[in-house]
Amino acid sequence: MNKLWIYFLFLTLSPSLLSAQGDSVTIKGKITSPTADPATKLSVSFTDYQGKRLGFSTPINDGSFEIKIPKQPRIVDATLRTIGKDPNANALQQVMRHPLNIFISEDDILIDGNSEELNLAQVKGGEENNEYNNLRQSTAGFVTQKNRLYRPILEGKVSAESTEGKIILEQLSQLGKKENDLQKKFIENHPKSYASLFLLYRMQSSYTSEDYKLAFNGLDPNYKSTDIGTAIASTIAKESVTAKGKAAPLFSRTTASGTPFKLEKMQGRIILLDFWGSWCGPCRASMPHLQQLYNRYKNKGFEIIGIAQERGKTLEESKTSWHKAIEELNLSWTNVLNNENKEQMDIVKEYQISGFPTKILVDENGKIILRVIASATNDIDVALEKIYGF
Repeated sequence: MNKLWIYFLFLTLSPSLLSAQGDSVTIKGKITSPTADPATKLSVSFTDYQGKRLGFSTPINDGSFEIKIPKQPRIVDATLRTIGKDPNANALQQVMRHPLNIFISEDDILIDGNSEELNLAQVKGGEENNEYNNLRQSTAGFVTQKNRLYRPILEGKVSAESTEGKIILEQLSQLGKKENDLQKKFIENHPKSYASLFLLYRMQSSYTSEDYKLAFNGLDPNYKSTDIGTAIASTIAKESVTAKGKAAPLFSRTTASGTPFKLEKMQGRIILLDFWGSWCGPCRASMPHLQQLYNRYKNKGFEIIGIAQERGKTLEESKTSWHKAIEELNLSWTNVLNNENKEQMDIVKEYQISGFPTKILVDENGKIILRVIASATNDIDVALEKIYGF
C-alpha cells in the first residue's frame, strides 16, 4: 500500500510526467547573439492564474532552446529574458538586453529572435501571441530608432539637459507617439484580447484619465477580474477625484517669490496644474514644452501653477532644491511647494497623484478639463488650441 501511495505521489509531482500528461506547454526556438557576449540561458517568469509567482530557465545551446512550463487555464502574460555568458556584465549591458513579453495559455510557442533585441522577436503560438506579434512587428522600426537614439544618453556620452540631449528627447517623444498611436489602435480593434488589457496597463501615460477609463470600459469584461484588470480599475477609481467636469480641489500656499496664493482666485482663467519635483527627470524634460505653451497663451490669461513635491529630509532642504530647480529651469510661472504646510493640506494626496509629472488642465470655472501623466500625449496642446483658436 505504501509503495502504491509513493508511486501515486511521483506521478502527481514529477514535472516530466506532468508534461507527458499534457499539463504543460512548450516554448522553443532560436536566439542569435553576438560572439563577444553570447546568450547562454533563457529565463521565463510570470504570475500564474492562481496568483503564484513562477520562474523557469533553460540553457541556450548553439542558439536553440526548449522549455516546458505549466499550462494556464486562464491566459497570463510572461516575461522572457536572455542571460549572457559573463555573470559580471555591467548594468548597461543588462539594460540593453530588452525582454520579450508573451502570453501563456494552452498553446505551444515558437520564438525566433536576437538576444539584444528579444522584444522584437517573431512569436507564434495561440491567437493572443499571433496578434501581439503582428503589432510588435509593425512598431519594430520605431523601437529600433528609439534604442539607437537613446543609447548615447544611457551611456552618459550626452546629457539629457544639453542642447543635443533635448533634441534627442524630442525625437524620442515623436517616435513614442507614433508607436503609441498604433498600440491604441490595436486596443480599440481588439477589445476581446488579453493583449489589449496588457497594453492598456502599461500605457496609462499615453491617455488622458477620461480616455483611459473609456478604453478600459471598452474591453472584454471577463478580464476585469484579473490582477491587471483590478489594478487598472483601482487607478481609475483613485483618479475619479479629478474626473472631467469635477471641481478642482481648492488649496492655498505661499509662492516661490513669497506671495500668498489661493487657487480659488484663479477662476476666470484657464490654468494648468503641473505636479513635479526637482528630482524627477521626466518633469524637468517637460519644462521646455511648458515654456512654449506659456509664452504662446499667457497674454490670453493662461497660467501654469507648478506644484512641487520635494524629497528633502527637512522643509529647508526641500525649499533649497525647489528654488534651485526653478532658477535652473527658468520657470517664470507661479510655483508652490507641497511640502510646506503639508500637514494642513497635502495637495498631492488630495489630487491622488501617483506619478510625476502629472498635469491637470482646469477651465475658467475651476472645472477639470483633462488629466495626463508623464506628458506622453499632446492632449493639452490640442485642448488649448481649441480653447484659444490657435
